[in-house]
Formats: sequence, structure tokens, C-alpha cells
Amino acid sequence: MENKTGKYFKYAIGEIILVVIGILIAIQLNEWRNDIVNTKQKQKVLLALKMDFEENLSRLDTVYYHQEKSIRKFLKSRNLIDSINYVTDNTVYKENLAHGGYGYSFSPINGALRSAISSGDIHLINGERLAKLLFSWEDLVIDSYEEVELLRSYGTNPYVRLIHNYTQARELGKKSPNRKGSKHPSNFVGLFKDPLFENYNQQMIYYAYNYMKELKAIRINNLEIVELIEKELKK
Repeated sequence: MENKTGKYFKYAIGEIILVVIGILIAIQLNEWRNDIVNTKQKQKVLLALKMDFEENLSRLDTVYYHQEKSIRKFLKSRNLIDSINYVTDNTVYKENLAHGGYGYSFSPINGALRSAISSGDIHLINGERLAKLLFSWEDLVIDSYEEVELLRSYGTNPYVRLIHNYTQARELGKKSPNRKGSKHPSNFVGLFKDPLFENYNQQMIYYAYNYMKELKAIRINNLEIVELIEKELKK
């Protein structure tokens, strides 16, 4: 009886060990499958993010180009104000008024980022720095809206209204349907001599510079995000 009990006891222990080994193997296989699925999903998420942020970089460069072009005209206007007694050609004045570059704003594509955050797939990304930049991306862009809104509101109110007090829209518009011009002549010299115009123009330069600084900071982040995504894809 003691021998039989010992045999049954050993058999039971053997069965338990086999069951435990089977469970461990099943867990390991399940983790392995999950790792494969997560790796594939991670690659999918990273590729989608890479595509969006490469497009964002292109959009950002376009906005920066127009903003830079706009500020050059504001600076040219300031130079004209300083040399008003030496410039007699109205075309020079018109060229530096008929622009709206101060209205451009950066609107990024955030579809892949928002999808990754809402689904939780963002946590598949191992890079701590990349995850931090992605989570703070939209806040960074939103902060820049304050600068461009100042630029827009100032440009569409006191700055433009003062210009309209001295000039006719027909003469400023490059694609005006009526090319004969207005019966009421514009007073470009009077505009550039007005102290308010000098103040408004200087204020626009200040806002434009601030917005360009914001765009530069966003571009640095965008570039780093793309570089870190590429590194993650190679892992």
C-alpha cells in the first residue's frame, strides 16, 4: 500500500508538472503571438504618423515661406516710410500694400496621431522622447494660434482700415475685374506719411516676427519627430 501510494503521489506530481509546463508554454506562445501582432500594429502606426508629419513639414514650410515674404514687405514699407521724400513712383507703394501673407496659419494633419492616442496604440511606441513629443504636439501648435490671431486681427482691423482711408481697392487688387481704376485717386504718399501707418506697420512686423519664431520651434519638433519615427521603424 505504501509503495502504491508513493507511486500515485509521484504520478500526481508528474501530472502537475506537465500541466504547469503546458500552461507556461501556452502563456509563452500567447505572448509571442501578441508581440508579433503588436509589432505589426506598431509599424502600421509609425508609418501613418511618418506620412502625416512629413506632410505637416511640407505645409509648415509653405506657411513659413509666405510669412517670410510678407514680413519682407512690411520691412520694405518701413524703409519707404523713412525715405518718403525720395520715392515718387506709386507702383512701389502699391507693391508693398497688396499682400495678405499675414493671414496664413499652420494647420497640421493630426488624424494618425489622434487615432493612435484614442486607441491606445501610442503606448506601443518604445521611445520615451518620441512619445513625449507626440503627446505635446497639438499643444505646441495651438500655442502658435495666439500669435497668428494677433497678426490677423490687427491686419484686418486698424492696419487695413487705415490703408482704405487713403487708397482704393481697385488700385490694390492684382486681379480686379475693372482694370480702368477708380475715379477717386489713391493717396499713397499721404498714407506713408501718416504716423499711424508707421505705428501699425511696426506692430505688424513685431507680430510677424513672433509668429515666425513659433513656426521655427514647431518645425524643429516636427523634424525631430520624423527622425525618431524613422529610428523606431528600423528597430
